Amino acid sequence: MLVPRTLVVTTDFFDRFILENGLQYVINADLSDEEILSEFVASTLPGDLTDALRIFIRHVRKPLAIRSSSKLEDSYYQPFAGVYSTYMVPATENEDQQLRIISKAIKSVYASVYFASSRSYITATGNVISEEKMAIVLQEICGSEDGGLWFPTFSGVARSLNFYPVGYEKPEEGIVRLAFGLGKAVVDGEQTLRFSPAYPGHVIQTSTPELTMRETQQYMYALNLKPERFKTSVDDAVNLERLSIDACSGFRNLQKVVSTFDYENQRIVDSPLPRGPKFVTFAHILRYGTFPLADILQELLEIGQKEMKCCVEIEFAANLDKPGGSSATFHVL
Repeated sequence: MLVPRTLVVTTDFFDRFILENGLQYVINADLSDEEILSEFVASTLPGDLTDALRIFIRHVRKPLAIRSSSKLEDSYYQPFAGVYSTYMVPATENEDQQLRIISKAIKSVYASVYFASSRSYITATGNVISEEKMAIVLQEICGSEDGGLWFPTFSGVARSLNFYPVGYEKPEEGIVRLAFGLGKAVVDGEQTLRFSPAYPGHVIQTSTPELTMRETQQYMYALNLKPERFKTSVDDAVNLERLSIDACSGFRNLQKVVSTFDYENQRIVDSPLPRGPKFVTFAHILRYGTFPLADILQELLEIGQKEMKCCVEIEFAANLDKPGGSSATFHVL
């Protein structure tokens, strides 16, 4: 269990960026999201930050997630997850090119503070946009390369409080949303797998062949590793690929999370080997325990609640696509 290699850009740099580039006027200006983004990307990051980023990228070899970490996102009482942008960028051999891409992504996250949707949410929660401060987290993306794309075997969100327990489930036992590929499918509320870590073998969505075919994940997300695919955009998914599960048949990771529909016997077989349609059930992991996901999440949620003294939400990802003999890795994001 690991925390990915991470660099934190503190809020001091955000304040300096706004001040040194004269961007205070944006707070009250009537500008579109595209105009705000253009102004921010055309501005210059503080020189000492650029120097620090150059040192950092000399020590990372994986794609990076440029994640928001604002003052309001640290609030105990108001959820801000998903309000601001998170950009994912590929690793490149050219240091200057890598630095330019990361700098654009950081400035794009800064700009997202002032986008229309962010302004509306800040106002609706009784906060003042002029008091918001943005830190940035640069974090290696868990996963492996396959066909020019980068993605983990699975990613998801675990919550310590289950508002809608079903059957044996109890509210305090928590709930998990799990997806094949990048976690954007979970964050955007697309069809993913729901299970209680206390009962990983009891998943309503896979309880019958009909439900499995209708209610399991239909699309997955992966990062395109071509540097030219990353462009300055209000859409933070500009260089992500959204693929149907049917189009993922050649991916190594898919074999670890799917079951197959057996036409002859009209049943779901928990194996990727038979011929037939594949469905993302995570049966090998949840039902047969080939990877101790439920145990890990139960322990993390218990530790999180104990230390934070409140209900918690945890983002995670894991890479099971490892060369023979290497251990799978679980990342707390």
